[in-house]
Amino acid sequence: MKKIVITLVLFTVMQSYGQFGFKKWYFSVGATGKYLTAEKYTGYDFNLTFIPRYNIVEINNESTLSVEVRPQIGIGTRDWYRYGEFDTTFPTRMSYGIPLLINYNWGLKSEENSMFITGFYIGGGYGISNVVSSKAPFYDPIHGIVIDAGMRMDGSPVSHIGATYTIGLDGKSKVYSFAFFYDF
Repeated sequence: MKKIVITLVLFTVMQSYGQFGFKKWYFSVGATGKYLTAEKYTGYDFNLTFIPRYNIVEINNESTLSVEVRPQIGIGTRDWYRYGEFDTTFPTRMSYGIPLLINYNWGLKSEENSMFITGFYIGGGYGISNVVSSKAPFYDPIHGIVIDAGMRMDGSPVSHIGATYTIGLDGKSKVYSFAFFYDF
């Protein structure tokens, strides 16, 4: 039993920190701006974003398949005046978003030994965006399918730009986002 536990621990460590020169973990931090539309409101969110990315499959030296989550937290502003509720205030409240994505990565930062000075990714997944409020008006979160794409550039202060498009499960809500990241 002791040998099995030691073998499992060693296998997990090898998988987490890279095996045979294949780097598994990558991280990015940055800022995300979002425009949200829903049945009763529209609005903007501005969030700080952290991205832990785990490469699950190395397709070749220049491409990988990865899983990542992008927790976002910041401020959100909503405008519900245009929907006939006639409240002209623009409340600012805490916002958050949590997309979970599976991406195909190619070129720079797709794999540690990439020979390219640029790279891209494309993929999709599921996400939630919301504004947390302690008083009315309360907002319903937007759950939905996320389509994701972006580019990585070497030698730039902003080493990573990306965009996502979320289609709400209700068929009416949408989230458009654009982000700037620094990869490390």
